[in-house]
Formats: sequence, C-alpha cells, structure tokens
Amino acid sequence: MTQARVIKIGSAVARYRVEGTGEPLVLIHGLGGSTDWRARTSGPLSRHFTVYRVDLPGLGAMRRCPTPFSVRGAVAWLRSFLNALKLDKVSFIGHSMGGLIAALFTAEYPAQVARVVLAAPAIGLPTSSIAAYLWPITREMVRVERSFWKTLIWDGMRAGFPTTLRASRDLLRSKIDDELSRIETPCLLIWGERDPIVPPTLGCEIQAKIRSSRLCLLKGAGHVLMYDRAEPFNTAVVEFLTGEADVHSHRVRGSVVEGTGN
Repeated sequence: MTQARVIKIGSAVARYRVEGTGEPLVLIHGLGGSTDWRARTSGPLSRHFTVYRVDLPGLGAMRRCPTPFSVRGAVAWLRSFLNALKLDKVSFIGHSMGGLIAALFTAEYPAQVARVVLAAPAIGLPTSSIAAYLWPITREMVRVERSFWKTLIWDGMRAGFPTTLRASRDLLRSKIDDELSRIETPCLLIWGERDPIVPPTLGCEIQAKIRSSRLCLLKGAGHVLMYDRAEPFNTAVVEFLTGEADVHSHRVRGSVVEGTGN
C-alpha cells in the first residue's frame, strides 16, 4: 500500500510516497515529470524493495519549492532528502533528466549508492538547442498511450513554462564525462529502441564511459519506456538490482542486452 508522506528539509517541506519492504530504492523522475510517471513500476518493484517516489524541487508536488531548480542543486537536495530519512545506502532508478541527476549523485557520493539504473538518461545529448527537441517531444507525446496524456498535461501545467525552460537549459548544458568515468557502482543503462528524444545510440557511448555497466534495449519502447513496456522494464530492473542477472549478458522478454562496459 502506497503511503504519502512529508518531511521537512531545511525551511521547505518535501513530499514523497513510499511502499513495499526491503532494501531502499529511490525513483527519480525526469524534466516536467513527477512520481505519477511510475504508476506501472512502483507496485511491482515494491514486492522486492522499499520504493521511495520523490518529486524534485520545482516539479510535481514540489512545484512551490522556494529554491529555483538546477540539476546540481537537485543532487544536493536529494542527498539532504536521503539524510533526513536516515537512508545510508540506496539504489536509484533515474529516468531522463532523473538519470542525469542519479549519475551525478553516484559519482559524487559512491558510498551512498548500492546500484543505479539510468533509464534513457539525458546525458551527452547531441545538441544544446531547445528548439531541436520540440519535434522529437511532439512525436513522443503523440505515440505514447492515451492513458498517459492526462499525466503529461497535468505535470507540464504544474511545472510551468519558466521552470521547464530553466531546467531544459541547465540539462542541455550539463557536461559530465569526468563524473561518468568516476562511477564504479554497478550500473544498468536501459533504453527504448524507438526513443526520439534521447537517441539509443547514446547508450553505447555512455556504456563505454561507465565501468561495470550494461546496456538493455527494450523493443518497441519510446522515451517513457517504463510506461510503454512496463513488464520487460520491471523484469530487467529487478534482475539487475537483485543481482540475478549475469554479469556479462542476459536476455529478458522484449529486450536485448548488449554486453558490459569497460
């Protein structure tokens, strides 16, 4: 059963959801997203872990946070959140911008991260022009299931244009090659093979930079892969986080896994 909770971090109140039992697993959403993007994953994952779904400052239920959003500011805020909950070591699943934040956190605070899943992480994007992503974003909105449109529209309205624009600029300007090379935490890179926003070809490039990483491509999935192909996504993630997946390669229904990193 999902429980909605609040906790004070400095002068602000953080809102989050928690369900399940087991080792702590924190889900980090992407730009313009919220905890609602994990509607098809948090339940299955909670059978194996204590799942924490948190909205980042300025987004979702945290839209009234007094601190302006920034990528590295979100990393610092996330650490304060974990410390407030007295979570000494967690695993992460970060989607899109949340993947960028999870990667930065893992590089900066490796002792606090057991394993990390980067789902279509917005890292090393081919252009820093916001305009270049308007068409790919439109394509993804059209192709995603209609049941998800309400969540997309509502979260976009809650974030608002100023926050979305500021976060987009910060995301597209983030260069983290040095941080990626420092990551030694076990890492799963998981992508939708039809992702129009974060090209799947970036997966191989990032995999080459992160030690002990592996790459999984989900057939038929777009950018919101944990919603498009929830069952194979959950299967691959659980196998990785529980250590059941083979270190070098494995297959799950609906996916193809490409080896390991250097």
